[in-house]
Amino acid sequence: MLKALSSIAIFVLVALQSASAVRQNGPKLILTDCQIPNFTGKAKCGTYEVYENRATKKGRKITLKIVLIPATSDKREPDPFVYFAGGPGSAATEDAAGLASAFPRILAHHDMLFVDQRGTGGSHPLDCKFYEESDLQSYLGYFFPLEDIRKCRAQLEPNSDLKQYVTTIAADDMDEVRAALGYERLNLFGGSYGTRAALVYLKRHPEHVRTALLQGVSPTDHFMPVDFPQQTERALQGVLSECLADKICSEAFPNIKDEAKAVLAQLIKGPVEVEIQKPNSTERVKLKLSRDLAAEAIRYMLYSPVPASRVPLILHFAAHGDYAPLARTAIEYRQRLVATGSNGMYLSVTCAEDLPWIKPGEGERMAENTFLGDYRLRQQREACTLWPRAEIERDYAQPVKSDVPVLILTGEWDPVTPPSNGERTAKTLTNSLHVVVPHGAHGHGGLEGMHLGTESIAAHVDVEKAEGVLVGPVLNTGGEHDHPHAGSPERHSGPCRLE
Repeated sequence: MLKALSSIAIFVLVALQSASAVRQNGPKLILTDCQIPNFTGKAKCGTYEVYENRATKKGRKITLKIVLIPATSDKREPDPFVYFAGGPGSAATEDAAGLASAFPRILAHHDMLFVDQRGTGGSHPLDCKFYEESDLQSYLGYFFPLEDIRKCRAQLEPNSDLKQYVTTIAADDMDEVRAALGYERLNLFGGSYGTRAALVYLKRHPEHVRTALLQGVSPTDHFMPVDFPQQTERALQGVLSECLADKICSEAFPNIKDEAKAVLAQLIKGPVEVEIQKPNSTERVKLKLSRDLAAEAIRYMLYSPVPASRVPLILHFAAHGDYAPLARTAIEYRQRLVATGSNGMYLSVTCAEDLPWIKPGEGERMAENTFLGDYRLRQQREACTLWPRAEIERDYAQPVKSDVPVLILTGEWDPVTPPSNGERTAKTLTNSLHVVVPHGAHGHGGLEGMHLGTESIAAHVDVEKAEGVLVGPVLNTGGEHDHPHAGSPERHSGPCRLE
């Protein structure tokens, strides 16, 4: 692990530093001093109006929320570090404090810019209320309840054209904000869906991109959720195999793969009844846990290394008849992940950019013989029949081609944006380096040695030219790895959310 991350550092630290970016004449957007939660440093906040319909430039305008954290040292570079949030549906400004704290080396010399993408956070949010808080069983039903979707559309449409919230339009918003603030070039940082947003920006505005960092790549030809079953299965089997390769874990759970199969077989027969205690209450309630929600809980646990390390324990309990921990986990992920963010924006994006391009029968075939199954695809298809579909460009799914320096980070056992996504994306980014983080997931929190990764990311922002420096013992990006095993649900950690 340390050797691999040191190799990243070698790549980025030998690159030349840039001094060529030039600010434009006078900013058109004035930001004022503000305080942001959980951050004691200086910050500036403001808003910027854009047309909801950028094509016609007529009618309703919407307001974009902006947070800028100025560089902290006297040597301030002219190109900011710009964050594209995950989701789709997460708000970039909500992660400002966390990213500023995580990357002090970047903040020393570069402004950090956070713009809530249209339809999220403080930028005309397309929020939907799903599930009944007083009814825990409601959290164990449809991914997006159909009646809730109908209600949400009816509530939003009087003040929103739901076809105007796709990634390409948002990318042009970002470029308008860039120009208004007087920046010539940007250093892009996207995680999860934010990588798609960053790639779209790179494709549409290449002259304004200096470097890019992509963590957990979801390119425009990654039509989610078609491969969710296969990638969840790959990650699950990888985590279970690492358990069996570890002395302590294998002694505790010597039959864990057989136990996982037994749990699935039982759930395929039908929902199991569980009894759990209501949150913040002494009352206990009986619930029905289906195969779909049990598998969903396991999938979300695989998003981060620490929860993933508890998967063998959760499956072991279930194999011995105790499904309560699995049910509690399923409910918590629905409450803290699925029900959060701007899910109307999620539907506007995925119902235009993803679901229409999945071939009939393809998702069902890919879901065969997997723990997750095809419920997610079926339910999202139903949801999209109730939501307006935007038209997108014919070449939208074509690979992004660029020679700007790009660093791609992928977790070895990422269940949603696997290493194959990074490999595919890197092929047309001629000045890129793809690194697979051992034991990593969709996020990498909790892994030893990740401080070196943070330092390498900071160094990457100083890259101007990467040609000729892609050398050294970088981590293999495909095939099997021989790594030893590494040791509460979270809404998302920094850039990671892609549901």
